[in-house]
Amino acid sequence: MNPFANLSIKHKITFSVACAVLITAALCYICSNAILSTANTEDFQNKYEGIAKMLAIEGTSCIEMNQPQDLKERCEFFEVFPPIEFVQFYSTDQKQFYSHTFNNAKDFTPPPTLEPKSSARFEDGYLIITKPVIRDSDILGAVYLEVSTAELSNRKVQYSAAMFVFIAAITVVIALIVSYLIARPLSKPILSLTEHIKRANDTGNYTQDIDLPKNKDEVADLYNEFEKMTQIIAKTEAERQKAVLQEKATNEIYTKLSMNAFEALIVTDEKVKVVSLNPAAEKLTGFHNDEVQGMPLLSLLQPEQSRRSAAEAEVKKFLETGSCKYTEAPFEGVCVNKNGDTYIADMTVSYYDTDTAKGCAITIRDITKRKQWEKELIEAKQKAEESDKLKSAFLANMSHEIRTPMNSIIGFSELLAKTSGLTGSKAKYLDLIVSSGKSLLNLINDIIDISKIEAGQLKVKTRKSPLNPMMNEIYISQYQINNIKEKGIGFSVKNSVESDDFQIETDPFRFKQVINNLITNAMKFTDKGFIEFGYRFNTPEELLFYVKDTGQGMPKEKLDVIFERFGQIEQKGDKNQQGTGLGLAISKKLVELLGGKMWVESEEGVGSTFYFTLPYDPELNTADEYGASGTADEAEISLIGKKIMVAEDEEMNRMLMNEILAETGAEIIWAEDGGQAVEIARNHKDIDLILMDIKMPVMDGYEATRAIREFDKDIIIIAQTAYALSDEKDKTIKAGCNYYLTKPLNISLLMKVLAGFLKKKS
Repeated sequence: MNPFANLSIKHKITFSVACAVLITAALCYICSNAILSTANTEDFQNKYEGIAKMLAIEGTSCIEMNQPQDLKERCEFFEVFPPIEFVQFYSTDQKQFYSHTFNNAKDFTPPPTLEPKSSARFEDGYLIITKPVIRDSDILGAVYLEVSTAELSNRKVQYSAAMFVFIAAITVVIALIVSYLIARPLSKPILSLTEHIKRANDTGNYTQDIDLPKNKDEVADLYNEFEKMTQIIAKTEAERQKAVLQEKATNEIYTKLSMNAFEALIVTDEKVKVVSLNPAAEKLTGFHNDEVQGMPLLSLLQPEQSRRSAAEAEVKKFLETGSCKYTEAPFEGVCVNKNGDTYIADMTVSYYDTDTAKGCAITIRDITKRKQWEKELIEAKQKAEESDKLKSAFLANMSHEIRTPMNSIIGFSELLAKTSGLTGSKAKYLDLIVSSGKSLLNLINDIIDISKIEAGQLKVKTRKSPLNPMMNEIYISQYQINNIKEKGIGFSVKNSVESDDFQIETDPFRFKQVINNLITNAMKFTDKGFIEFGYRFNTPEELLFYVKDTGQGMPKEKLDVIFERFGQIEQKGDKNQQGTGLGLAISKKLVELLGGKMWVESEEGVGSTFYFTLPYDPELNTADEYGASGTADEAEISLIGKKIMVAEDEEMNRMLMNEILAETGAEIIWAEDGGQAVEIARNHKDIDLILMDIKMPVMDGYEATRAIREFDKDIIIIAQTAYALSDEKDKTIKAGCNYYLTKPLNISLLMKVLAGFLKKKS
């Protein structure tokens, strides 16, 4: 307990001032005492350092003449200084020369040798001084002096005690006088204010006048704040009365609103028994307000039988704990009205607790129609999804059915062009067949790609890909396809990085598709000048690709149209106005899926430049995803001694494959369905490679591959399929295939893949 808590303000101020003054005096005493003590110490040291210097002078001739007995008389002269207790002289070789003890002091053990240099230190109650003995700048020895500091300590104690007594007496008197002068005028107005507060509390009248002090100090501020407080109290009381009236009016408004609300409102007491219904609740439940007073809430709402027990358990929990799942969040329930009609209710339970009542307010919204609409919407969505699946399946089947004959048309046409020796118009006709077949294949690819985009199924499969070889491959392919030499226009590729090991993370198939689309588009509208494509760094982490031409160009207001599906700019007399108008729309979407953006800059009559960006990661390695590679010309590829099984159910495709592989020297084994392929692989352990068609009777290519992998993990299996809509590549690799080829087969790629895998196996 604080012993000063019950003291009057006057006594507290007196005590506080006295303490403050005493503390200040003590601090002043400590500081002054420290300063004077330091000064006395320095005087003491200087005094005896001077005596040590005199002894050094006196000993100069004695040490020089080697007469230590002469030092005794000279040392006795200094016995008038009682603090000096011991002197020791040292010769030039720092050995003891003469010692003298003063005034019967204690025995001393001086150091056996002493370096002749000046020093002074306090140690164990003594001041130890060393001074060199010097004659004409030559050091002859040293004097060692020990002086007792007892006299210095006694002097400090006596001085400190006298000073403390004097300062304490003065400060106590000052503190009492000052505190009395301060406390008296301060306590009087405070006592007066206390009496005024007591009268206000007794009478309840907080607006009575108060005599304010004339001073402008804290006490006057206290009076002012008290007067403001009484005014606030009076204002608060007036506002409370006003709030009571407003609450009454609000209750009336709430009653009117609840009576006219569109949503049903049921009010219950703390035992979940009905207190009132608004008209909307009467209409929803079929009960009148007068007939439900005191009725349990569940009897009014009548939950369907399957949920009755669960609802009763939650109400019981609420009665026991004051909380349940119904009070935590809005919920839905199936209820039955008085007439037996079922409805779906969206309910919110709010707990209220006022000074006069407790209970719940339940807001109910009939959502039966909304639920019906949602059901119909879900059914419509399911039908749409089913339709989309049917569309995807249709496109996949159409792709397969069209690609299968296209495989034969293009494959046999290429073989015929190589082996027939046709010349003149017949050779030209054959070239037109190959060219038209490839154009038809490109058209099919565009239709499938745009269908994937519409269905949100178009995906890219990125991997580390060498950029320059892809760019050079595109250049060579476009140069041959478009007969650049005969067309008479310039065609070039500019790679910003020279190394063929330079790689980017991209989908190589889709990347080449974008570049080829842009070059093909440029070729259509460029009759003279040049076409250039290439890339450069846009930022350290982004590459900028471009295809530039000196063709017809486009008006600026039409530049956005070309990226829309089927968007073509009509130009009078334009014989190049052909194609589906899908290529640029597909290219723009592919670039966005690869993480970049595409745009065009063009000037009518001058030319166009298409740009697109792709992200760049400088830390890519050069690993091949599947390990299949090869650079040899297919005409030079030899597979002599290799045994290859071809699983293919289409006779035309078997004939084509037989022609392709005939000159390689490989032994061919045929399987007409997946079941035969599994049995042949089981019985012929010396098969080096399997070309596995995916769509076959009895057992498809996936099942056949999985079956073969159960007894042969090492045999090379290369999938070949006419499907192009689904993620066939991933599906074939997961099934156990080593590689994946699409139909129509690229003969050059097929031969390189075969050579690459069989070379590794050997």
